[in-house]
Amino acid sequence: MIKELMMQTFFNVSYSRRLVGIKVLVFTGLLSSGVLTESFAACVNYSSRVTQAAQAYDFETLQSLLPALREAGCSEVYLDDVKRSMAQIAAARAKRLMKQGRLKAAEGWLKRAPTMAWETQAVYGEIAARRQQWQTASYFLNQSLDLIADPQATPQAPQHWVIENLYQLAQELQILVGGLGTTVNDAGEGRGMMRAHVRGITPRKRLLPIQFEFGGTQLSETGQQSARKLAAYIKRKGVPKVTLIGHTDSKGKRQLNQRISKQRAQSVKNYLQQSGVKASIQALGKGEDDPLQLANAWQLTAAQIDRLNRRVEFMTD
Repeated sequence: MIKELMMQTFFNVSYSRRLVGIKVLVFTGLLSSGVLTESFAACVNYSSRVTQAAQAYDFETLQSLLPALREAGCSEVYLDDVKRSMAQIAAARAKRLMKQGRLKAAEGWLKRAPTMAWETQAVYGEIAARRQQWQTASYFLNQSLDLIADPQATPQAPQHWVIENLYQLAQELQILVGGLGTTVNDAGEGRGMMRAHVRGITPRKRLLPIQFEFGGTQLSETGQQSARKLAAYIKRKGVPKVTLIGHTDSKGKRQLNQRISKQRAQSVKNYLQQSGVKASIQALGKGEDDPLQLANAWQLTAAQIDRLNRRVEFMTD
C-alpha cells in the first residue's frame, strides 16, 4: 500500500517537474531549429495555455491544442514533451481507476495517451498482472524499464526507488512466467530487468526464473533454456564473480529444504561451467529461511507465492 501511494506521488511530482520543461522547450526547441520568425511568435502565444492546461491536469485541452501547436510550427522536441505530459496524465488517471478495480476504464485512458511513456507501460503491466496475465505483464514492465533507460524516451529520469521497485516487480513477474523469455537474447544481451543498469541503478541481485524437475534438483528443459541464456549473459558482460543462492518454500522439513536449495544452486553452477563460463561461481543454499519480500500488490494464491519463494538468486560483484 505504501509503495502504491509512493508511486502515485511520483507520477504527480514527475509531472510537475515537466511543466518547467514545457515552458523552456517552447523557446529552446525553436532556437535549436533556427526558426525565429512568425512561427516562433505563434508557438510562444500558446505557451501559457499549454502550461495552464498541464498544471490543471487538463488532458482534453492539451489534446485539443496539439493540432494548433503543429500548425504554429512548434518544434518536434516541444511537441514530444507535451505528448509525454499527456501520457503521464493518462497514466495517473489509469492508475487511480486500476486501484478501484476498473481495469477496462483504466485501459481506455492508457489508449488515449498520444505516445508511449514508461508510466503508461508500467500501468499496462500492473493491469495485466491483476488479471494474472503474467507474460503480458512481464512484457510491459520490462518495456517500462527499457524506456527509462533511454534518455530520449525519458528525459527526466524517475527517482531511484521507483526504478528499484520496477526492477523487483519485473523479476517477480519473470518467475511467474517461468523463464527469462526475451529479457536475455541468445547472444546474452539483457533488456528490462536483466539490464546491467538503468539511470544510475545497478542491481547486485536478481531473481532467476530457473525451473527444476518436480521435487528434484536437476534442471528441467525450460530451466536449461534459462540457464543457457544466463551463461551467455555472464560471458557477454565479462562478470568476474558470481554468487548463486538457492531458496525453497516453507513446505517440508527445514533441513531437507536447506539441502535442496544448495543442490539446486549447485546444479545451475555446474550448467554454467559446462557452458564455458569462466567466472568464479559460489553456490549457496538458504532453504526456507529467507522468504521473498514481495513488491507487488497482486492477489496471489498460496501456490503462486510458493513458486516465487522457490527461486535462485543471481549476484555479481
